[in-house]
Amino acid sequence: IRFAYDYKAETFNGVNGASDNKSGPKVSCKVEVEVPQTCSFILRTTECSLSEIFDVDEAGNSLYRPAAGDEAFRDAMITVEGDLQVKLYPEDDEPVNILNIKRGIVSSLIVPVMEEDKNKIMVATLTSTVHGVCPTDFTVNTREDIATDVTVTRDLSKCDMFFARRQHTSPLALITGMNFPLSKMIDSAQTCNYKFDNQKKHMTSGVCTEKHIFLPLSSQNEYGISTLVKQTVTLRETSKINDRIFDHEDNLKYLSMDVVDDKLPVQTTDAALVTMQQLNTLSQTNQGEERAALFNKLVSEMRGLNVDVVGSAAVEMMAVSEALTFQALAQCGTPECTSALLKVLRNFDQSALEVDAAVYAIGLLPNPSRLMVKDMLAMAQYKQSKPIMYALSNAVRKLYQAEGLTPEITAVSEYMTTILGPDCPGEKDLTFLSLRVVGNMGDAMEAADPAIKTILLKCMRQPATTLSVQLAAIQAFRRMTVTDEVRANLQRKRLAAYLTVMRNPQDSDIEMVKKLVTQEQNVQIKSFVTSHIYNIITSTDPETQEKIVDVLQDTEVIAHGEYSTKSRNYKLSGIQGNIVFDPSSQIPREALLETTLNAFGFSMDVLEIGMEGKGFEPTIDALFGKNGFVPDTVSKALYWADDNMPPQVRELLRKGFGPMETEGNKVARNFNKLVKDLQSQESPEAMAYLRIMGAELGYIKGNELKFIADNAIMYAEFFMRILPTKVLFCLQVVNV
Repeated sequence: IRFAYDYKAETFNGVNGASDNKSGPKVSCKVEVEVPQTCSFILRTTECSLSEIFDVDEAGNSLYRPAAGDEAFRDAMITVEGDLQVKLYPEDDEPVNILNIKRGIVSSLIVPVMEEDKNKIMVATLTSTVHGVCPTDFTVNTREDIATDVTVTRDLSKCDMFFARRQHTSPLALITGMNFPLSKMIDSAQTCNYKFDNQKKHMTSGVCTEKHIFLPLSSQNEYGISTLVKQTVTLRETSKINDRIFDHEDNLKYLSMDVVDDKLPVQTTDAALVTMQQLNTLSQTNQGEERAALFNKLVSEMRGLNVDVVGSAAVEMMAVSEALTFQALAQCGTPECTSALLKVLRNFDQSALEVDAAVYAIGLLPNPSRLMVKDMLAMAQYKQSKPIMYALSNAVRKLYQAEGLTPEITAVSEYMTTILGPDCPGEKDLTFLSLRVVGNMGDAMEAADPAIKTILLKCMRQPATTLSVQLAAIQAFRRMTVTDEVRANLQRKRLAAYLTVMRNPQDSDIEMVKKLVTQEQNVQIKSFVTSHIYNIITSTDPETQEKIVDVLQDTEVIAHGEYSTKSRNYKLSGIQGNIVFDPSSQIPREALLETTLNAFGFSMDVLEIGMEGKGFEPTIDALFGKNGFVPDTVSKALYWADDNMPPQVRELLRKGFGPMETEGNKVARNFNKLVKDLQSQESPEAMAYLRIMGAELGYIKGNELKFIADNAIMYAEFFMRILPTKVLFCLQVVNV
């Protein structure tokens, strides 16, 4: 059978009761529904028109005009399985907005299956709609042989796909994310009325009305800011068909609506460039009050452009005003604008620190898009600096949490594998950085290519590399699943990998712990492990606690009390820390502070600060040793006051710094000696890192401090000396 319907959908946006002004689109179509098989339909739409309200006449009726983007509709294949499963098979190139209109048509044609029991006049059931699966009440108003007049009502807020959609806003906005809380202040309800032919038992007409009203500014649930959506479907004719074939493609879609990118129907840079020119020349006029409105217009126009067009617009806008272009791109907030911003930054000099700062800030944005990760990867390939690599890892980590594995994440995995090589044979600093960022997005890298764990194991065993690279390879497993192969290799590395496997210990790990507690000869390793195990046994983690107690039932575990000389794990009410001493000295080699929040049955790592280092002994000896800079200088500086000191103070200073010298040597000579001592020594290796909510934000090495200090001096000179001079010169020119 073929059914032919007239379909019309209208939307009215306005302030009901305060103004007759309305806005909104209207869609009209001729709809043909062929039924070649039971519960299988072919939907065809012809003579479709798209119009919009542009005015209201004296009688309060809306006046329409054709809307931009009036496009051709295509066929769609539909199957219905019960009340809840409606499947659509559109053509591959069907625009999302057109498909959503078809979803509305299908939804208006779907009527809940009614009970045969004539005594029931109201039935509650679940039905599939464009808003998802909704609880539905329908009332039989008139019944002959069948129900011929039925009213359907739905509270749309109870539909499973009826929720606020995220909109693109400025990343610099002080208040964001209000879509969801504000959506709870909107009352949304739908009422439909259907009429059926008593003899042929098919629907002859249907009218569905959706009403959405903003409750805080409403009155009597009727007047106020509201949107009314009205769908009307009327049967024109029916005819028989002989075609029984229902052959659909594999492009499966469901009835609930998809989010449509709000892009301009005509993609051009002209409007944005005109607005940019107006903004740039506004300072030459007396219309400065229009700046905010013009800038908002510019940002809105840029949000409506696709990635290629906004990229071209950004290049042309940079020629007009770099400052305005950066402001507009930063305030835009769409993935396309972010892509354009990153492409502009790639044209800067590689040594420009502002590029690193901008890219790192972009990487911290929530909800990264696939396009952002793609452009971040291009930026990392252009410049492998620490801020850019960490920005890439943070974006990948958040994208993987939101969408799972994507082609963009796979591309990042391939790039990281290229840097690391088969066993980390490359440049040590870049390899170390790559291992840190791989660890920061470990779950995503593992999902993209599980073989990366084999590379990490080879890096861990690489004899030609540095110890810091080997440790970074071990720590890169912190977000990955530890397989038996990985576990067996980590167990050979003792303390460096101990905490990694103890995140989720298996029976073999507990046996390793027993050997460390009973047989370990290294005092520092044994001290740390025993204190850590003691804290686990006395903790509130019953699962791990039970495993360890069963294995160590005949072994006494006692936490030592030598805090200043032996390694130890500290734990107190959600805060734990590690102090690891070097076996050959009394100076800590590693220190860690970690805070954990346990709430609602979940455990979250809130903050983690770690420091690692070695080779500080010569430096500390030069500063504080027997003949070091500090005691010798203090002794000489206090010499002049020797005769004026109380005897008790004099004796205390002599015990601390030795006998007061009688020679009047200058402090400068001591400082020169200190500099020579430090220059003759190898630089100590030190590294500190920061993690928040499990995400590593970056690290800093000791040898980078000189670079930071040099840049700080450079910028201080610029702001304190050069910039004031330029400002003063400009003021003098103005006065002249």
